[in-house]
Amino acid sequence: MNCKSLSFGEKVKGFLGAPSNTFNNVEAEALGSALKYFTIWVVIYAILRTIVFYTLERRVFQILWDLLGLSDAAIYRFDPVIFALLAVLGAFASLFIGGLWTHLFVRAFGGRKGYANTIKAFAYGDTPFLLFGWIPFVGMLFPVWAWVLDIIGIKQLHEISTGRAIGAVLLSMVALVIIVVLIVLFVVLLVVVLVAG
Repeated sequence: MNCKSLSFGEKVKGFLGAPSNTFNNVEAEALGSALKYFTIWVVIYAILRTIVFYTLERRVFQILWDLLGLSDAAIYRFDPVIFALLAVLGAFASLFIGGLWTHLFVRAFGGRKGYANTIKAFAYGDTPFLLFGWIPFVGMLFPVWAWVLDIIGIKQLHEISTGRAIGAVLLSMVALVIIVVLIVLFVVLLVVVLVAG
């Protein structure tokens, strides 16, 4: 394995263009390096996302709500600083909680290199989303690229097969969707029962 220390710019370029080699190069790094990289991108993303939301998307959604006769959602009344802080907090919650959830599946699929490597895979794997996800309307496409990098990162950092890495990441997402759907159905049924009787 060819491990060398990469600069911030080399990591960005590597994760976008040659992720397998780049994950090999960051394998020996401490989790702190990945978290520093992630933090820088999250802050940049949060600032750009907030600017785009408050200058363009907010108006589009307000017009849409008005046309549909719906009331303005509470999120559109948030202060921009609060919006940006919530974006940063959400990113870190997603990294650590989503990472823990996925790590359970990584373990089930044979990954034994520890929770820190799952977090590193996600922190670096989110590069395309954090770099381009704030772009209006097309930004929603970049989570797919990030999921591909997450899979590559899980494969490389946990030294498991591509099939096992795909299985772990996809099954963790499917299981989460099923749980959310079941919770929503339970709440809807509970409301129907309470209203009916």
